[in-house]
Amino acid sequence: MIGLTLFFFALSLLCYFAFRPNNYWSKRNVKTNKFIPIFGDYYRMFLGKESFGELIQRSYHEAKNLRYFGCYLFQLPALMITCPELVKKVCVKNFDHFVNHKNIIPDVTDELWTKNLLNLEGENWRKLRSILSPSFTSSKMKAMFVHINQNANAFAQHFLKMDGETVTVEFEDAFTRYATDVIASAAFGVEVDCLKDRDNEFYVMGKKGSNFTSSWGMFVFTAYQICPSIAKFFRLRLFEQNIQSFFLNLVSDTIKMRTEMNIKRSDMLGLLMEARYGKKTVEKTEESTDTNSTAEKETLDIQNPQMELSDSDIASQVFIFFLGGYDTVSIALCFMVYELAVNPDVQKKLYEEIIENRKDNNELLYETISNMTYLEMVVSESLRKWPVGAFTDRVVTKPYTIEPEVPGETTLTLDVDQFVIIPVLAFHHDPQYFEHPEKFIPERFSPENRKNIKPYTYFPFGVGPRNCIGARFAVLEIKAVLFHLLSHFEIVPTQETNIPLKIDKTSFNDKSVNGFPLGLKRRV
Repeated sequence: MIGLTLFFFALSLLCYFAFRPNNYWSKRNVKTNKFIPIFGDYYRMFLGKESFGELIQRSYHEAKNLRYFGCYLFQLPALMITCPELVKKVCVKNFDHFVNHKNIIPDVTDELWTKNLLNLEGENWRKLRSILSPSFTSSKMKAMFVHINQNANAFAQHFLKMDGETVTVEFEDAFTRYATDVIASAAFGVEVDCLKDRDNEFYVMGKKGSNFTSSWGMFVFTAYQICPSIAKFFRLRLFEQNIQSFFLNLVSDTIKMRTEMNIKRSDMLGLLMEARYGKKTVEKTEESTDTNSTAEKETLDIQNPQMELSDSDIASQVFIFFLGGYDTVSIALCFMVYELAVNPDVQKKLYEEIIENRKDNNELLYETISNMTYLEMVVSESLRKWPVGAFTDRVVTKPYTIEPEVPGETTLTLDVDQFVIIPVLAFHHDPQYFEHPEKFIPERFSPENRKNIKPYTYFPFGVGPRNCIGARFAVLEIKAVLFHLLSHFEIVPTQETNIPLKIDKTSFNDKSVNGFPLGLKRRV
């Protein structure tokens, strides 16, 4: 009898703690979509019925005509914003209430992950952003473009050396290798050739470090969502110790060698060393990237950032720079070459612009690539249709009140640590902002049409002061390789190409189920 009583008591406690978080939004008179306790809005993903991107879009459209609605990521209550004006308030106008991103891994575990600019919080983020911002200005990108261009040209030359009129390429693999070469050179000052030396240590370690969809990565992520206290107690790590040691030692050894030999190099590591040892210049405004039509010049209110960069701090910044280049840039490129293959009219127009700007010696200048209008339009449209992140997020750092503006709303006060989601993919695919959103139409971003895009509906690299600091670098990396590839090849579908694409429902970011097999047909 006592055992049965204890069983029902334990069961009652389990149900209480499982269902209690799911009352969060109902108590605040905030509408929600259908969800299941414990799994929240994720249950369709667990059943393999939709990808994360599809989840974001479905949730957004089910809540049509609302400015915001409540959802649950596992047991974490989140507020999803569906109104562009409210996006502006959260990410720009009232940014001081929403300074941080959600950090799923505590800072007692993965040093490389928690000390980088993406995951730092509050004043630590502000200080580091002010120190790093001058390293991403146009003049610094121009210097780094030398490394980008060399690797982009080498990438195209690799396939030119192959026999046959048409070379079949698995671009998901090829572009991760290109991105690794670029980051190794432009960030770490290391020269590798991943297309030839396919199992070099830099590539292998980078691949392991960026694989968040592995069984272990998914376990760690899920553990910190469902039972964060237990996960923190066991200090569960995303990265194996040998991965952290490799990148930390690589950066530390390189800094030591450059310091002792007085080596100056215009790569990311060199720029961070300048920020560390040289005069710290505070950049009051964030420069917008041409690819983000709604970016504004935001002010970081830091007059005198007092923050010393240790070897570990620098390694963390370079590592997150690597992760951004390895996965997000390579996947963005995969979708771009796919769209060019299935839209030959677009590819033809882009090739004509490349021919107009290509020099006899095949030299590509920073000024040239920056002023190619149609190339910018193609890249912008691809990042609209296939943004590298389905959403961006903010965490409330000071209590914030959303006043009612439409019928059915009541005053909503967001407490500190409240999680807020901005559904990038859903905004990009909303027909009220982009007519025929499933079609690939670069003309949306022509100089005359770009100004008609509703502000705060297009943000492939985030929005406001906390947008992606490396956006300009990523766009240069993308444009350079497209320029060199299309100079020599026409990108064509093959028998293995899925038309339309079949999206992997197990991935957090959109990816093709069978990769991106396409053909490179030599130009006559």
